[in-house]
Amino acid sequence: GRPVTWDIEGRTAVITGGNSGIGLATATDLARRGAVVVITARDLSRGRAAASRIKADTGVSVAPMVLDLAALNSVRSFTDTLSARYGRIDILVNNAGCYVTPRRETVDGFEWTMAVNHLGPFLLTCRLARDTATRPDRIINVASDMHRSARRDVRFSSLEPRGRYRGTEAYARSKLANIMFTRELARRLEGTGTVAFSVHPGLVATRIAQDGDSRVASVIWKAAAPRMKTPEQGAETVVYAATAAGIEQSTGSYFADTRLAEPDSAALDISASARLWNLSVNATGCNLDH
Repeated sequence: GRPVTWDIEGRTAVITGGNSGIGLATATDLARRGAVVVITARDLSRGRAAASRIKADTGVSVAPMVLDLAALNSVRSFTDTLSARYGRIDILVNNAGCYVTPRRETVDGFEWTMAVNHLGPFLLTCRLARDTATRPDRIINVASDMHRSARRDVRFSSLEPRGRYRGTEAYARSKLANIMFTRELARRLEGTGTVAFSVHPGLVATRIAQDGDSRVASVIWKAAAPRMKTPEQGAETVVYAATAAGIEQSTGSYFADTRLAEPDSAALDISASARLWNLSVNATGCNLDH
């Protein structure tokens, strides 16, 4: 059976986008605590460079693997390789994300932001969670308080809202999707022993928004940077969700500053979450029951 107390030591943790920012800080912290850490990056050289940094910081070796969340086939082959190599993953941290402007499409024909920030993580999670042999104990989705500023089609009648593309809106809506996905996933995994949490890491000075919608955005970003958290501070809540004992009963919840937080009311819409789930199943071809 599963241990009564939750202990990170010796457990396998996968952190997507573990090569920089919050992902790198999370991977470093979990490695230091004795976890077996796998980090993903879009290319192996970046992953290897990050692994060397972690080794230098902690004395612990982590394994870099290649994953391109913008290509669903990459996600499929990654999960196959991962499961063959490691068997069951204990902790999955869906951390990788992007902010994109102007609008572009993935090889699968989806709008880039929603594809990388939601559909790729949905498929990765679904492929691991649908099989008891590979289902993680904890699934952590890195969202953002930016989800509160989503305005268009927050009830998910479609994957992409109508009208002109705006990078900030697309990003906010993808982060709303992260929280809704987490709640729906937790509901569907009830009774399996697997729990899911979404996390707001805080406003962190990473590269994600530096190529903002405009020069104005980047000026605001730079002005705000001194008040922002370091990646290490940003990783605190992610690490908390991965390591804290006794939070299992809060499955489906949203955490900020290592505390339970209330997301925007749009994130609590059960029928919208079910619609988003169905849209995601149709887009990726993956569902928990097959």
